[in-house]
Amino acid sequence: MKMEEATRKRIIRNVLLSLLIYALPVLLMFLTFYLTGQKPWKDKTPNNKSSINH
Repeated sequence: MKMEEATRKRIIRNVLLSLLIYALPVLLMFLTFYLTGQKPWKDKTPNNKSSINH
């Protein structure tokens, strides 16, 4: 089955837009870490109260 050129272009555009929307928060997170110099994955102290022994 042959697909129309306009339909094919629309599908490709929608796929690329969806990938951008899904990847944007991750890219912004890494950009923020890069600009601020933070490295939270190297922090050994727990931040939540459930891990504190009573």
